[in-house]
Amino acid sequence: MRALLVLLLLSLSLPGCRRRVETPGPGTSEAPVKILHPVAPGSFAKTVAQLRPSVVQLVTSVAVKGGPGDWFPAAGPGEGTPLAEPTEKLRRSLGTGFVVDVTGTILTNAHVVGKDREVRVRFDDGREERASVVGQDLHSDVAVLKVEPRAGLRLVPVRFGDSEALQVGEWVAALGNPFGFGPTVAVGVVSAKERRDMPLGQAGNWGFLQTDAAINAGNSGGPLVNVIGEVVGMNTAVGSEGTSGIGFAVPARTILRIAPMLKRDGKVVRTWVGIYMDKVTPEVAARVGLKQPSGALITGVVPRGPAERAGLRVGDVILSFDNRDVQSSADLPWIASLAGVDRLVPIKVLRAGATQSFWLRTERMPE
Repeated sequence: MRALLVLLLLSLSLPGCRRRVETPGPGTSEAPVKILHPVAPGSFAKTVAQLRPSVVQLVTSVAVKGGPGDWFPAAGPGEGTPLAEPTEKLRRSLGTGFVVDVTGTILTNAHVVGKDREVRVRFDDGREERASVVGQDLHSDVAVLKVEPRAGLRLVPVRFGDSEALQVGEWVAALGNPFGFGPTVAVGVVSAKERRDMPLGQAGNWGFLQTDAAINAGNSGGPLVNVIGEVVGMNTAVGSEGTSGIGFAVPARTILRIAPMLKRDGKVVRTWVGIYMDKVTPEVAARVGLKQPSGALITGVVPRGPAERAGLRVGDVILSFDNRDVQSSADLPWIASLAGVDRLVPIKVLRAGATQSFWLRTERMPE
């Protein structure tokens, strides 16, 4: 009986293997424990070993410019930081990527690729291949590369996880090639989700994962994985002036939305609605008849824009767009900008205390 109790306690103590649910159990004052990953490892050793063939080193011949890597420069030599000899920076840059399918598709950061159209990819077994840039999007900082499959080239795709299901405090690991030292892994936790209170809020990416797993120069473009080896993000930026414990990753949700567009069209064509908006405060919610703050408050409508033609007005609160709930004003730009050009999308708004439905035809976002 004692051995059974010890075994039970050990099984509940595995990192990342449990999460509390909202409803307390009968006769308890604390929520019961729900086992999420009963086969999760006690360390990341097995996970890292499985992922090593999927993580690649990227070598380009131009400086790393643009994207969050420049807004949050790293502390040491490498991308986004001044070097002692500028000519060396222009000659060679390092980054990380990861394989996503057996046809040779590789994902990385757009700021790692820059304007260079030829990238060298080094695999875990030492093999080096030339890759072409299929497409890149500076706003979301995602780029798609392609290497040609050939005999002897081992292409091991990663598995994606659900970044929206992550909770603050869950274990994650950042894999990459910091400073060109070779494959490494840094372990930490998810510190925050949907980080928007920083200069990363360009159109197309409206929330980053924050982690205290070390993200250094050269880690950019590498995978951020959970305890069972699923990719939940892409390493993108480190805190200002190399601040310890603050790193940012593009969520898997963004990657899975952007990458197919880049693979198909080589770019992301964004759409617009033609409104000015603000958040719904508790005061606004009480005034318009919402039980709790949610949605996006329209504060202005662009003349002859898509929203005006659809019949939207100042004072409307957008509750859903294209059948997706708008929880806050920060959600709407993300949903609307990637809705697709020349589509007729349904919109639900709260007007004068009643829910009304409209149809809006999307247009290409003005340059």
